[in-house]
Amino acid sequence: MKYRRLGGTDLDVSVICLGPMRAAAKAPGGDAQSKAGEAAMRAALDAGVNFLHSSYEYGTRWMMERVLKDHPKRHDIHHVIKVPVPDFKDEGRFDAAKFRLRIEEALKDLHAERIAALQWMWRSEPNEDALRLPVLPAIMDDVWATFEAMRDEGKVGHLMTFPYTVPCAKAALETGRFAGLIAYYNPIEMEMAELFAGMARQDKGFLCIRPLYEGILTDARDPARMTADDRFRDAKYAKDLARRAKIAETFAAEIGGSMTGFAIRFALASPVVASVIVGLNSPAQVEGIAATVEKEFPDPSVVGRAYDLWKAGFGLDG
Repeated sequence: MKYRRLGGTDLDVSVICLGPMRAAAKAPGGDAQSKAGEAAMRAALDAGVNFLHSSYEYGTRWMMERVLKDHPKRHDIHHVIKVPVPDFKDEGRFDAAKFRLRIEEALKDLHAERIAALQWMWRSEPNEDALRLPVLPAIMDDVWATFEAMRDEGKVGHLMTFPYTVPCAKAALETGRFAGLIAYYNPIEMEMAELFAGMARQDKGFLCIRPLYEGILTDARDPARMTADDRFRDAKYAKDLARRAKIAETFAAEIGGSMTGFAIRFALASPVVASVIVGLNSPAQVEGIAATVEKEFPDPSVVGRAYDLWKAGFGLDG
């Protein structure tokens, strides 16, 4: 397993961050899905993954707790957790007690002494920039004070944020309070790439969510492999599949025999990206992705080419 320093922190993290969002049932049990998810998590730790992403919203921490409670590598793991405070219904009000609660429950559930990084989120309903942008400066001092208090207690390490949009990402970085960003990033969702150069200069870190674009950028979505009952055959996915086809054509040499492998390595082509958060729900998936990241990552120039393709609408717009 390869490791990178997460910019803005003292954390050396595996380039794969396991996110067991769908790796288990929502309630404790012995179902096949949960058994496979548990086996996948154990396989990931055995493969050298030292970075785990979780959220109380996913309902899968019970499985993680079962793995971690007596795991010999438990104290070597870096955890990143979602902390959505204020949440959708909170009308932009920051609740320090709720912020603390999300961290305390994660420490207990994960058998952890410290949460290495917080994926702090501020939400509104509707979750739009017009509502969210004015909230940030109004609550930032309180967020920071609560974070600092918990950091001084040794319970948290670093504050990052999932900004949803580029304007909110820029506003967050301008506060000077965040170690970096956690956001969607893949050859179809390139919005955040415009920030990478500035983040690198400022030693800010980036964690990539959705590197496989919800399964579109995988080998299973190859038109020659898609089964007749594949949900992505629905007409609503036609444009995404067309974008995938354009990526396959443009980066054929880099993709080689695997779109899945290319998408994972693409996310890591930029040095500012420390790790990709990916759901691996079976030992076989862990083995495949672990092998993928041992291969050479694409030249960073690939990011620029993908950004140009994205800005041009993949030649499909207009």
